[in-house]
Amino acid sequence: MCIKTTSSASSKTTSMAVTSSAASRSTVISRRAQGQEEVEETTKMNYSNGKTTKMVPSTHSLHKRETKYDLWIFLAPALFWKLTPILPVYLTGITRMLSTRILLSLHYIFCDKDNYQNKLTQKQLRREKEDYLVGIVLHMWAQIALQLIFPSMFFSDPSLITTCALHTFLSHVLVVEPLYYVAHLWLHIPEHMKSMHGFHHLSIHTLPSTSLVQNFREHFVYIATFGPAFLLPFFLGGSQHWIVIGAYLVLFDIVNAFGHMNIRISSTMWIGRWSPLRYLFYTPEFHLGHHAYFRANYGLFMPIWDFLFGTHREYKKPDPKLLPANQQDFVFIGHNGGLGHLLTCPEFSVYNVYDKYVRSFLPLQVEFVLVHMACLVCRLFLKSYRLSRYCINGTKIGRIICVLRTPVDYIYPSRYNGVNREVVQLIKDENKNYGTRYFGLGNLNKMKQLNDGGKVISHMVKCDPELKDRNVRIWTGDTMTAASVYNQIVEIPGIKDLFYIGANGKIGNAVCNLIIKRRPDLKIKIFSSYESMSHPNISYTTDLTEMLNYKIVVTGKIIPGHKYVKAFKKAKMNNITNKTRFVLDYTVPFIPIDVRLFPEIQHIPIGLLQVNSKSFLRGHFDICMSHDQDHIYPCHAGCIMNAHECRETDEVGDIDLVEMESMWKRALNYGFQNRIIDYKSNHSTGLPIKA
Repeated sequence: MCIKTTSSASSKTTSMAVTSSAASRSTVISRRAQGQEEVEETTKMNYSNGKTTKMVPSTHSLHKRETKYDLWIFLAPALFWKLTPILPVYLTGITRMLSTRILLSLHYIFCDKDNYQNKLTQKQLRREKEDYLVGIVLHMWAQIALQLIFPSMFFSDPSLITTCALHTFLSHVLVVEPLYYVAHLWLHIPEHMKSMHGFHHLSIHTLPSTSLVQNFREHFVYIATFGPAFLLPFFLGGSQHWIVIGAYLVLFDIVNAFGHMNIRISSTMWIGRWSPLRYLFYTPEFHLGHHAYFRANYGLFMPIWDFLFGTHREYKKPDPKLLPANQQDFVFIGHNGGLGHLLTCPEFSVYNVYDKYVRSFLPLQVEFVLVHMACLVCRLFLKSYRLSRYCINGTKIGRIICVLRTPVDYIYPSRYNGVNREVVQLIKDENKNYGTRYFGLGNLNKMKQLNDGGKVISHMVKCDPELKDRNVRIWTGDTMTAASVYNQIVEIPGIKDLFYIGANGKIGNAVCNLIIKRRPDLKIKIFSSYESMSHPNISYTTDLTEMLNYKIVVTGKIIPGHKYVKAFKKAKMNNITNKTRFVLDYTVPFIPIDVRLFPEIQHIPIGLLQVNSKSFLRGHFDICMSHDQDHIYPCHAGCIMNAHECRETDEVGDIDLVEMESMWKRALNYGFQNRIIDYKSNHSTGLPIKA
C-alpha cells in the first residue's frame, strides 16, 4: 500500500511513526539512565521463577580489555621455538580462527542476511569482536605449557593417531559431557553468573562465534572442563598426538558454533520423540532455549543429561514472519568506496559492519588502485554485490546493491559511459527478476560529471526498449541531503558566519541558496576559485588558511589531508589565531583530517540521520556505510521515503528548494533526525533531539 503525504492517511501514518519514535526514544533513555541497575533487575527476573534470589552486583563486564597488544600476545608463543615445536600450536590456533571466520560468513549469508527481524546490534558486535578469539589464544599458551611439561603427550607415534582419536572421543562422551553439565550448573549460581557467565548471556541474538565469547576468568573454567578429553587418553592410555588434539578443538568449535546458529531444524530424525539423536546430539534450538530460559538445557552437545536430571525444556524458535523472499520494492544502487569500505563487508567479517572507514598507512590513491584490482577479480565472478534487505514500514522491502565499481572508475571520464551502462543493466536485471520499479542512486553514481545528477540514467531508462514501459523511477535523494545539511547549519545557536568547502557542488549550491532565502543575516565564505553564486552575503577565497577565522567550517568536498596540514602549518608559522572549533563534514566516506596542530578543532560527520522509529525501518539498512547503528545517509533516507510514498516522478538534476523544506518536515514525522552537536561544551552525540 502506498502512502500519499497529502492525505489524512499520511497524517495518521506519520503520527504513528512519531509515536513509535517517541516510545523508542524514551525506552533508550530509560535504559541508559538505569544502566547496570536495569541489567541486574533483569537478571533477578530471569532467576526468580517465583523464588527469592540473593542479589549480588554484576561484575562480569567491568573490565575493559586492551586490544592493541593482541597481535603480540598471539605471536609470543613463537619465542619458545627452541624449547618445543611451535608449528602444532600455530596450525591448531590458525585453523580454529579460520574455521570460525568461515562459519561466521556462511551464517550471515544463509541465515542473517535477509532476516530483517534479527538485527545484529553494534554493542554486541563490538563486545564480541574484542573477545571471541581470546579463548583460542589462551589455548595456544596452554598447549605451549603442556608441551614443555609433557612433551610425549603431543608427539606419540603417528601410527597411534586412530587409537588416540577413539580414546579422545570416548573421554569427551563419558567425562567431558557430564562434567560440563555440572560446571554449567555451577556457572548459573547467581554469584558466578554475575561475576563470569553473565558476560556470555549478554548476547541476545547469537552468532556462531558467540560460543567463544566468555568472561576472561571463565575461559580457565572451560580449560579445566574440556581438558580431560585429551589428558585422559595420555594419562590412562599412554598416548596422545597433537593432530588429534588440534582436530578435537577445531571440531569442538564447529559443533559449539552450530548450537549458537539462528536456524530451525524440524526433521523428526533430529527432534522426534523416539529418535536417538534427540538425546545424543543437540540442535541449535536446544541451546537457544538455554539462552531464552536461562535455567534449562545446560548440556554441552548431548541433551541426555538434561533429560536425566529434569532440566530439559522444549524451545521452538519463533517464526520471523518475513515478507516473501522474492519481494523487492526498492533498490539503492551503491558502489565500493575504497579499501576501508571493503573491510566493512559482512562476508569479510560480520564484526566490521559498523566500523568507521579505516585508512591504512598507504596513500589514498594507492588504496584505490589496490581495491580496484580486487574489484576487477570479483567482476570475473559477480555482476553486483547485494547487501542485506530491510523492511520499510512493514509493507515494502528495500535493499542496497552495489555495482562492482571503485573510486578509480569515477575519477577517469573515459570510464563514465561504462559505469552508466552498468547501472542501467542492474536496473534492468532487478526489474526483470523482482519487478522492482524504484531505484536510488548512491554517492558517486549520481555525480554531475558522470550523469548530470542522474539525468542521464533517467533518460537511458526511458529510452531502453525493456524499461521504457515499466514505470521505473530514478531518485538521487539529494533533496533530503541538502535539507539535512541546511537544517544542521541553521540550527547552530547564534551562527552569524561560516566557511564552506564544496559549496559549488549540487548540495552546497542548494544549501547556500536556501540560507540566502531564509537567513539573510548569515555570511558565507566559500573556498573555491570558481564564483558560481553572486550575492552580498557570499564571498570567495582560494586560501584554505582562512578557514581558521571561522568557528564553523562546513565541507562537502573531499580535500587531500596534506592540504589541511599545509594550511595549518602556514597558520602556525604566521601566528594566526585559530577560531575554528567545528569542521562539519558531509562527504562520503567520512575520512578524518589531521588536526593535531589544532587539537581544539572537532571534525564531525554531518549529513547523517539517526533513525528513531523502530517500526518504519527494520533490518540492516545501516551496515557497510562506515557509521553507527541506526543511522542512515539522508540521500538513502530520502529515496526510502519516496518508495514508501510511491512517488511516481523522477528526482534527478537540480534540487527544488520548496521540496527541500517539505521533505524535511515529512522526514521528522518518519522519525529521522539530524545528530545533535553541543556547540557549548564541544561535544557531539548521536542522540535525537527531544520533542
